[in-house]
Amino acid sequence: SDQPPVLLVLGNSMNEAVQSTVREAMRAAGRDIDVPPSKLLLEGYKEEDLALVQKLLPAARDALRTMPGAPFVKVCDAAGKLNVWSTVESLFQSPKIYDDVAAGRLTVQGAYCDVKTGKVQFLGEHPAQQALLEKGRPLDVVRTASDAPVPPLEALCSLAVGN
Repeated sequence: SDQPPVLLVLGNSMNEAVQSTVREAMRAAGRDIDVPPSKLLLEGYKEEDLALVQKLLPAARDALRTMPGAPFVKVCDAAGKLNVWSTVESLFQSPKIYDDVAAGRLTVQGAYCDVKTGKVQFLGEHPAQQALLEKGRPLDVVRTASDAPVPPLEALCSLAVGN
């Protein structure tokens, strides 16, 4: 086939990390009354203290800003889709992925799965892919043993979310 391989970034509905982040964004916006309680946090942890929640917070804030009166579930879906794009932007920080996309050897696509129905909505390429490519090739960055350790709960959440 003449088509390059596809790297698919798949977000999903009912994602606990996204829900925690939207819960935090809604609380900060004064919408505490609209926020369902968290089910999964361990005793002694606060959602706003998790690094993963802080990383996802821009997507949740953007979703809430674009639909300020929307119910929690709708804001979570919008934040989940925005997080797909944020993840694609992160992938473009990899010199290998950047080079392969720029050369047409790879395409990066976004998708979103509704876990209740199992239906996947394909979102296509990042809406600002050309601008991402125009930024230029990123520098090589490698995580080493001298980097700060990642707490176990955050590592588990990162694996579950795919970020």
